Amino acid sequence: MFSLNYCSYRNYLLLILLCSIFIYYNSLRQTKNFDVTTEISNSNRIIYAVRTGSRFYQKRLVYLLQTWIPLVNKDTFFITDKLLPNISQDHTILTEKACGSDAHSMSNLCCKTAHDFLVFHHYISEYNWFCHFDDDQYVNVNKLNEYLSTLDSNKPYYIGRTSWPNALQRSKEPFPSPFWFATLGAGVCLSKQTIHLLKPYTQTTSDFVDGCIRENYHDDIYLGFLLSAYLNITLTKTDRFHSHLEKSFYSNKQTFLRTFTNQITFGFRTPDRYPYFLPQFYRSHLDPYRMRTLHCLLYTQINECQTKIHQHLFNSTK
Repeated sequence: MFSLNYCSYRNYLLLILLCSIFIYYNSLRQTKNFDVTTEISNSNRIIYAVRTGSRFYQKRLVYLLQTWIPLVNKDTFFITDKLLPNISQDHTILTEKACGSDAHSMSNLCCKTAHDFLVFHHYISEYNWFCHFDDDQYVNVNKLNEYLSTLDSNKPYYIGRTSWPNALQRSKEPFPSPFWFATLGAGVCLSKQTIHLLKPYTQTTSDFVDGCIRENYHDDIYLGFLLSAYLNITLTKTDRFHSHLEKSFYSNKQTFLRTFTNQITFGFRTPDRYPYFLPQFYRSHLDPYRMRTLHCLLYTQINECQTKIHQHLFNSTK
């Protein structure tokens, strides 16, 4: 049951009302066996590169495999150090041999991101958009598809969220001028034209890694530098992408409840960088970050989610 310790009575009623509206709306337009993947356009093809590691499978990745990834399973590739359970080898790109043991170092992160581009270049003819996400992110794939459908993938786009309030100042040669970069932790999407233009700098793993080391930039900063300085592609900023670094995203419950259906990515991390105030549709050990609950609130037409919401509403009125 949704604990009043986590939310005021007013917010509690708001959430119940929200759930009721969702169920009613979807009951009007969905059949019992509705397949949520049919909402995702086949003409606007998106490839999803998910950076993860074997040590994060149980801690983080498993919650993505239970929620948004099945909606786009055939278009998702995993950049990881080792083979992982329940993931096809055809969709696994192993990095341990090239990048060494999994670590949060500049060289390792740059090396794993370089493998994103190996995948992107290999599938360049099959997709319009090329997106990177980390394993601590929930992706609202329908909203992502809806957003990218408004843009032309034949034009150079670099889409993401900045983690700093100002452009990065750069004084050294070459290109001694400030530039913006998007944090990969919130998700980054590149158009097909941008992938084409990046090929000379990302064709091999060493192309990208050597550039990171030469400039002494982490992977997301170096990518922003490449796009700005060498290709003159500016960052298209969006405030609908969110990383676990954002302190304010989950701090205002009312704002979150009013806007979450329109957001595209949701970062999560304990102790408080997740929507801890949402109702608990699953036992805490099965949904510690409330991502499964969030998924059900976004995709109420899924049979399991309808059951969970009905159960919660029924229990709440006891």
